Amino acid sequence: MPDTPVPATPAPQTPAPVPVPGDRADNPFRALALLLEAVRTSLESSKAPSKAPRWVRIVRVREFKDDVIAGGVSKTVDVLVTALGYLQRFSLDATDLLIQGDAAKALVEVSAEFIKKATSKEFVNALELAIGQEPSASAPIPDVGSVIDKIVAIADKVPEPEDLEVIGRELYKLLSIDLKTSEDDLAAATTDHVLIETTGKLRLLQWGLGNTFKLQNFGKGATPSEAVLTSLGSRRVWLATNAKLPQRTIGKWGDANNQETVFELQFAGDKAGADIAEANTILDGLGYPVPSGLDRKVFSDKFAERLKAFQKINGLELSGKLDKATLNRLLHLDTETQSLKRAKRYKAEPEAPQ
Repeated sequence: MPDTPVPATPAPQTPAPVPVPGDRADNPFRALALLLEAVRTSLESSKAPSKAPRWVRIVRVREFKDDVIAGGVSKTVDVLVTALGYLQRFSLDATDLLIQGDAAKALVEVSAEFIKKATSKEFVNALELAIGQEPSASAPIPDVGSVIDKIVAIADKVPEPEDLEVIGRELYKLLSIDLKTSEDDLAAATTDHVLIETTGKLRLLQWGLGNTFKLQNFGKGATPSEAVLTSLGSRRVWLATNAKLPQRTIGKWGDANNQETVFELQFAGDKAGADIAEANTILDGLGYPVPSGLDRKVFSDKFAERLKAFQKINGLELSGKLDKATLNRLLHLDTETQSLKRAKRYKAEPEAPQ
């Protein structure tokens, strides 16, 4: 009896990769994105398995802040963070320009299709038949199609808004803040607020070395300005008096047997409510109305309502909380796409007709 052939096992199908906006080899912004990726990877990596990541090794210099070498290291990190702040600003401005350029490119494409069709043999013949003439044997302007195609090809070389996302994604990974989501057992004594593993390492270096971050670009029509940030996002805050909010935040790296502090910020005395005041400064720059009697350093009902106005205009959950999504959007970062997204300025709603 002949052997029954065993059907071949089909090879497993590898799913096609999901295309990432802007991730093309000919993207003019890809080189800069690769540079930022290299910086991030280097910060998060260690030279040897037994060593701490480089960002931890850098932040250790905080213990020697008065020494010359430590001062030089801190200044270099400050310059790097400032440079990324400018890059974030210019990327957002460039996105605005590219959106306008993309609209013009779309109009070129529509116009090209119209001209090609209006000068085609089929269209002209249809008109001739409609008025009782014999159809022409050829198009009236035979070369127009190839000319139009060349114009469209030139327009196609203009970068698109999505091309800038390769930079936005890398800036997000370096600068975003990831807070612990649970509000259980939060109290004035709480010190553990930030997820070290997923928070941008340059943000952690900023806090660890006591550097500032200059948030720029409050949108079209705004008076050129910047918000100087020192501690915003380093702790969880909620609707309460300063006395009932955490008095400090401590970030630790390493396991339980080998932990070291990478940042520690105080919120007592003259530092009380400093991060809430920074959030109000950003809202000022974005044009959000200042409620009468607002205490800029207290998480009050008035501050919560101001946050809700920001959340509504920016399409966020109307929680009145300084949650992760709201916090990052204030910093022109978007937790949903994990990229840049400009915080929208205040726009008063039209009054309802009487």
